[in-house]
Amino acid sequence: MGRVEAYTLIVTSCGRFDLLEKTLSSFFAYADIPPARTILIEDSGDGSVRDVAAPFPVEVIVNERRLGQMAAIDKAYGYIDTPLIFHCEDDWEFTRSGFIAESYRLLHALPQVSMIGLRDRACLNPLLRDRPTVRDRAGAYFLADPKAHPEYFSYSFNPGLRRLADYIAIGPFSPLGYEPDISFAFKQAGFQIAYLDQPAVRHIGDHRHVDDPKAPKRPKNQIQRWGRSLQKRLKRLSR
Repeated sequence: MGRVEAYTLIVTSCGRFDLLEKTLSSFFAYADIPPARTILIEDSGDGSVRDVAAPFPVEVIVNERRLGQMAAIDKAYGYIDTPLIFHCEDDWEFTRSGFIAESYRLLHALPQVSMIGLRDRACLNPLLRDRPTVRDRAGAYFLADPKAHPEYFSYSFNPGLRRLADYIAIGPFSPLGYEPDISFAFKQAGFQIAYLDQPAVRHIGDHRHVDDPKAPKRPKNQIQRWGRSLQKRLKRLSR
């Protein structure tokens, strides 16, 4: 495989500083290859995030006003000068070492893969849980089937290594919409997601969701939920 290309760790945060501390401390404890740079973008406007980040080699950007997830990602990605990105939100805990080198081997060997996921298959969408494990020279992994869903399974903002070149080709993200729309754009370009067969991360942000100011408002009653569900179905049927 040779030398692993340099990567930038991008962490998106929005006021959940207890979770952020666990994310940063576990990443730096287990990352087998350190990032060339770490950029933390804080969308809550709370400058005390610098106190959380102080023990770590992190460059901190605090947005003066909330940009929303996609615009914050675009802003942070504008600072990247490495060929690879490890994207991470502020509510994940890393559980083992070796995942950077393993991810790089897969990303290097599989040009049709947009990112390398690290989650336990038992925690993924049921449509992915029975995907067969592939064992070859690149490692042990399984591939998401992009045909299993009209939008998902071609890109995700879950923790994982990915290429800056793919972002440049398909982004910026904010004009595209939200995660389903971005995954759809990657799907149209022929991409799919690969996951390490041995998971390396767990989600710690259950019941701690932060609303995106740019996203459609969540429905407050059953009629609104039905309307939103219908809109989603019609959108997916059009794709």
